[in-house]
Amino acid sequence: MKRSEQPHGMDRVLLGAVMVLLILGILGVYSASSFRGAERYDDPAVFLKQHLWRVLFGLILLFIFSKVNYHRIRWITPMLMLILTLLLIGVLFGPVFQGSRRSFFLFGKQFQPSEFMKLTLICYLAAIFSKEERSRAFQTNVLMGHYLFVLVIIGLVFIEPDLGTSLVLFFMSFSMFYLAGVGWKQLLKMSACLIPIVFTGLLFFPYQRQRMSDFLNSLAGTEQVNYHVKQSIIGFAHGGMFGAGYGSGKQKLFFLPEPFSDFILASVGEELGFIGILMIFTLLGLLLWRGFRIAQHAPDQYGSLIAGGVTIMISINALINAGVALNLLPTTGLPFPFLSYGGSSLFAHLAGIGIMLNISRKTGISYRQFTFERASKKRRRS
Repeated sequence: MKRSEQPHGMDRVLLGAVMVLLILGILGVYSASSFRGAERYDDPAVFLKQHLWRVLFGLILLFIFSKVNYHRIRWITPMLMLILTLLLIGVLFGPVFQGSRRSFFLFGKQFQPSEFMKLTLICYLAAIFSKEERSRAFQTNVLMGHYLFVLVIIGLVFIEPDLGTSLVLFFMSFSMFYLAGVGWKQLLKMSACLIPIVFTGLLFFPYQRQRMSDFLNSLAGTEQVNYHVKQSIIGFAHGGMFGAGYGSGKQKLFFLPEPFSDFILASVGEELGFIGILMIFTLLGLLLWRGFRIAQHAPDQYGSLIAGGVTIMISINALINAGVALNLLPTTGLPFPFLSYGGSSLFAHLAGIGIMLNISRKTGISYRQFTFERASKKRRRS
């Protein structure tokens, strides 16, 4: 059942927050990569140029998805799920890159299926829980069937190995089930199914076990902090309250690994200080607020679940990346949304923002009010 939809302007606050984050990311990538670009390729702007092309393509995706009616995504979601699932299987037989098999190389560029699976999985779960036959979707056997399929997807990503993305997929899916109305008792039972997968992964994949062991030992004080994280913390400490100044960071000079991708937050923190980090998370807070506002005022449950899922996806990515940089979580290799150098993650996040902007064009009473009124009518009829 849909409500009447009226044309409405897109959410400019959300778009503005994303654009400012992209600009900060461009500045951060250039500052953190210029030294390495000059040393390796005799061009301090080599990584910046590549990043700018990716930002441009990502904005094109944002524009397209903001214009195309989001209901059309429902019909291509099953095909996308099939293709990406096959790609997640195929990538396990590909070459090892930086200790894992998570990417294909197409025309000399990396393509990471798991990043696109995040957004596709959101659309898949939103389509399931927004069907007219909602009662059937919430039957225990049907619900567990969908959840087991989600666990298969998470397992394929986990054994690449990619702990960060598998964590995002789990918490994102868990949140989608909650937003759809699944009760806490059922959610706890579903969470218990994840425990055997985690222990199996830690038992058979030394890479994941070593990262977890290093993290726990560093917290206990029995071993030194992981080198990557140690350099990240030094960067934050050097930045202090107001930072060392744009372009004046020292950790990017081959001390901090991945200073413009996985650990770009440490680079920004060193040069812009606590004030710069506060600005980034204020923008992220704006994104979170507007995202859930769009979900609340969406014209139907399908749009509401997609908007909520995309908001959660971006937030979890950011929090896990920040947690790694501060040694609050094991090292995962997860980029920071809209800031980090990279293609697949940036494309998926900007496409998700485009869908949210498309949903924000529709207005009416909030979905919460709509469901309340529908329930009231049913009570009066009975």
